[in-house]
Amino acid sequence: MEKMRDRRKKWYDRNAIKREFHEGDSVLVLSVNQPHKLAPQWKGHGTIEKKLSEINYVVSFEGKQEINKVYHINMLKPYFKRPESVNIVNRLETETTTSSELEEDFPYMLADPNVFDFQEIIETNNLRETLSDDQIGQLENLLVKYYRIFSNIPSKTNLVEHDIELISDKPIIHKPYRTTNRQNDLLKAEIGKMLKYNIIEPGASEFTSPMILVETTGKEPRPCIDYRKLNEITRTQFYPTLNIEQCVETVPKAK
Repeated sequence: MEKMRDRRKKWYDRNAIKREFHEGDSVLVLSVNQPHKLAPQWKGHGTIEKKLSEINYVVSFEGKQEINKVYHINMLKPYFKRPESVNIVNRLETETTTSSELEEDFPYMLADPNVFDFQEIIETNNLRETLSDDQIGQLENLLVKYYRIFSNIPSKTNLVEHDIELISDKPIIHKPYRTTNRQNDLLKAEIGKMLKYNIIEPGASEFTSPMILVETTGKEPRPCIDYRKLNEITRTQFYPTLNIEQCVETVPKAK
């Protein structure tokens, strides 16, 4: 039996690799507090505070001293900080230009790196297959010049307003859904972002609708509000639509 046990263990550990962390190492921790077992997520990064044994480590998180916990080595993986990079657009002018031309054509340097990632735009849309280097440079200058429009930061407009008409004045009161601590932190962070960008504002109302966190594998969690109770007392507005066949008939005549 002992020989059989040793033989099976040797076969089972044939591809095993010894893993070890030291105090001060940065690590990511596998979070098990997920909506279902098929949605694992790495959180962190944390720092190894102490090594208790060959397989157990004490991990701390910056700003959260109270949640220092002991984690098994199988729930840890090394964290490597991405090197910082600065995107600088340089343009060489061979011809003499006036100050007005420089002000009009000179590519602006982005003050906020979160506006957009032009390299990602090129790779995602396969621009090098359809555009030349000069055309790609013109596109980049255009995006940088109008960065307030082409931005990853959400914005709003005051050109259009929408009124919601209700068929009843009875307030809709819906109690909040139960969420985990992780989901609460994500919802608070998203609300903070929308307040920062002036997309929403604090208000007092007798109507309450619960927030939910929509989580899809491979995508970032998306906060939503359950307005189904409010939609039940919302007056439906109908607008006349054009005749589709008539619109299609006008297409062949277009030039």
